Amino acid sequence: MIDRRVMLATGLAAGLAADLAATGEAAAQSLRRRVSWQVFRTSTSGPSYARAVAIMRGNSNASDPNSWFYWANIHQNFCPHGVPYFLAWHRGYILQFEQKIRELSRDPNFSLPYWNYFTDPNIPSEFTNPSPGNPLYVKRTNTNVSNALGYDFTDPYWKQLPRNWPTPMEPKVESVPHNQVHNIIGGFMPTLQSPQDPIFWLHHANIDRLWCAWVKAGAGRANPVPTDAYWNGTFVYGAQPQMDKRQTYSAEGLGYMYDDERLPTPRRLRAAVAPPIRAVPLAKERLIGQVLSLGETQGGLTLDQSSFSVRVPLGDDGQNRTRLLTAQPPRGPSAAAVRPPVNVNVVLEDVAVTEAGKAGGYFYQVYVNLPAGGALDQRRLIGTVGAFEIAGAQHNGGGDGPHAAHGDGKVRLVLPATEALRRLSPGQLREVKVSFVRVDGPEAPTGPAITIGAFRVESTVEAPR
Repeated sequence: MIDRRVMLATGLAAGLAADLAATGEAAAQSLRRRVSWQVFRTSTSGPSYARAVAIMRGNSNASDPNSWFYWANIHQNFCPHGVPYFLAWHRGYILQFEQKIRELSRDPNFSLPYWNYFTDPNIPSEFTNPSPGNPLYVKRTNTNVSNALGYDFTDPYWKQLPRNWPTPMEPKVESVPHNQVHNIIGGFMPTLQSPQDPIFWLHHANIDRLWCAWVKAGAGRANPVPTDAYWNGTFVYGAQPQMDKRQTYSAEGLGYMYDDERLPTPRRLRAAVAPPIRAVPLAKERLIGQVLSLGETQGGLTLDQSSFSVRVPLGDDGQNRTRLLTAQPPRGPSAAAVRPPVNVNVVLEDVAVTEAGKAGGYFYQVYVNLPAGGALDQRRLIGTVGAFEIAGAQHNGGGDGPHAAHGDGKVRLVLPATEALRRLSPGQLREVKVSFVRVDGPEAPTGPAITIGAFRVESTVEAPR
């Protein structure tokens, strides 16, 4: 693996620079069409992806943009996960990769295909054939992702794009299906070297397609307007040229579209129920600086193949805080966009993956306040925890922000519960019940998979504006 400093000093091929410089002109020309793998495989470009991947995998020079490792290392060193711009950064990333495949395959018509796992959750057979010389094959834990799928991001409640804004879609689609697909496939996929798996690029083309579909669905869903400060700045992809964030505003602006830009229709998922309560000693509610700890474990938690819930009763201060979550916002079309004055987060400290858990094939969904004995309600899902989330937090480095590294392979994961709790009635907020629901693929590890040094539920109050 080549590090960030070396990548920044390495120039991309001149052809890439020319392609990116011309993206402004691309919008005025006919748009390239990205199609599903099932359509792509029988097209004239069908062999192009495998041909270019074979060339790249045969190049062991990680500083060469024509090598497979070069592109995996861009992801390792620069990708944003669990932080803003997850969708936009990856849009630019797969665009540059698509241009490189077009160059190496000598196929000017090549457009990156996508894997629509909502239609077929099985990895296409071209990627699972272990025959010698198949450049699309790598070892994986699972090849079926049906248990990793979810539809909450399609709910029109999630009207805005950016993480940390009210009713944000980006963290919903990043968690489900994005993270869950990474985790359940296993192999390279639960790591930041996940682009070494050739299916990665089709997975991310599908995530990009879902973003396009979300915008096209309307009903109030919208990206920040192009002139919003959200789009200021540039994205880094290791080597020059960089890309202005504003360029990633739309697929059409980058010269392409998808053959199917419809949101998937929600389907009934597995009929799991809220898991039983695990008795866990908790410290009492206390104020720590500006943060109100609603409850914190006095020891660690171990996540294995079982599912369980932790009940955090709320004291007077905690109940006063959560009442602010359910205060009625002003009436009108902007009501859903009003930010509540308090935030509630589930914080997991010193989180680490065990040796058995590193291969993936599983993950944990984290819910708040599921009704006892009731079915899992996706509206109460606040995030996922698996090897991929831990890898992403390790990449984010140290600091006091969410999803940060602690050192020694341990990280902090912060799961925002505000929006899920905000949708409950005051009578449902006398406690915060956090449920860890284990989800497995056809193959999954047994025994401890993830360890958590400390668990707490905390509340913060926004400063007046």
